[in-house]
Amino acid sequence: REEKKNLISLSLSAPQPWRVRSRNFSSSAKAKPPNPASRPPPDRSVGDDAGQLRRRIERRRIPNDANSFEVHCHQYTYIFPRNFRLLEELERGEKGIGDGTVSYGMDDADDIYMRSWTGTIIGPHNTVHEGRIYQLKLFCDKDYPEKPPSVRFHSRINMTCVNHETGVVDPKKFGLLANWQRDYTMENILTQLKKEMAASHNRKLVQPPEGTFF
Repeated sequence: REEKKNLISLSLSAPQPWRVRSRNFSSSAKAKPPNPASRPPPDRSVGDDAGQLRRRIERRRIPNDANSFEVHCHQYTYIFPRNFRLLEELERGEKGIGDGTVSYGMDDADDIYMRSWTGTIIGPHNTVHEGRIYQLKLFCDKDYPEKPPSVRFHSRINMTCVNHETGVVDPKKFGLLANWQRDYTMENILTQLKKEMAASHNRKLVQPPEGTFF
């Protein structure tokens, strides 16, 4: 049986009535909660994760703003607030990423909108960047993750995708930003920039003195 897929936007702070948005309509309309018999089979993992996220957000006093990200469950797509996504990224950054050559964290723990972040990349082996520690600034505006964060090197670096005067990573010259998808994360950005350092067009470029900044 072919089931029609709907996009359902749920506000965890206001469980009734639900706000339902159909993929076939551009406008939203209030609707009564579906009959229990017509609801999709329960997904314990999604429900548990959502509950845990809400409890974490309440502890941190993070507002549920209008922006959101998706969790897919059966034939429905549940939309969760933007800051849920950023909180997940924060917790992953605090646990450490891979071999430790890429890391990130919030600039201001009191910023409830979680906008300003600092990333660190340790230069890859067998390149002119080897052993160097690069700091970057990432800014997640209110439309993140629908749109990518702005990315700027704080440490001076010579790369083809980086503005030589400001340190800003040019989205037109950096594929991940140019072809941004909402599933991408700050970790993806930093990891890809590290790979870019090792690319043939960047690995041997003459670099500014170590320890200098834009």
